[in-house]
Amino acid sequence: METTVEEHAVILAAHKGDRAAFGDLVHAYQRRAFAAAYSILGNRDEAMEVAQESFIRAYKGIHRFDTTMPFYPWLYRIVKNTSLNHIKKKKRRGESSLDSMMETGFDVTAASRGPRGEVELDDLQLSIRDAMAELSEDQREILKLRHFMELSYLEIADLLDIPKGTVMSRLHGARKALKRVIESRQTGEAALV
Repeated sequence: METTVEEHAVILAAHKGDRAAFGDLVHAYQRRAFAAAYSILGNRDEAMEVAQESFIRAYKGIHRFDTTMPFYPWLYRIVKNTSLNHIKKKKRRGESSLDSMMETGFDVTAASRGPRGEVELDDLQLSIRDAMAELSEDQREILKLRHFMELSYLEIADLLDIPKGTVMSRLHGARKALKRVIESRQTGEAALV
């Protein structure tokens, strides 16, 4: 994830306390911050709230940001931590809180499908949601980053602060694990019929 010269200038200005420059960063990254929060929380209102809180935290901590590094991986870590803290607070208050995709299914549209296609899509979403619940948190995260947020291997490597090769191997392992869970569920369902 390469930072452009223009973006770097905005980051430097924000780092020096320029509110308008930080506003430009908010404008440039607000959708990605929301998407990251939504992928963890699964609730649009909560994701919007967490994204806003994350930008406030980023603004307050911008002086600690290493301006030689890309901005989004740093922001993503803030969004992720803020989202996880939000979940912990909900648990302490006794509210139910499930991982994002486990709670609401995947945000997949099927406008061109007929009623049968809608049912098949609902079944597929339910199968994937249930199967993902059986994966580790790391496996769910890497699958969400790649397949739901559509980030490149390099972007994921920057976000998670791991080498690109590790991203590829973790993603491969997570896909295999997901496939195993889905296949074992289908085998179990076939045995019941």
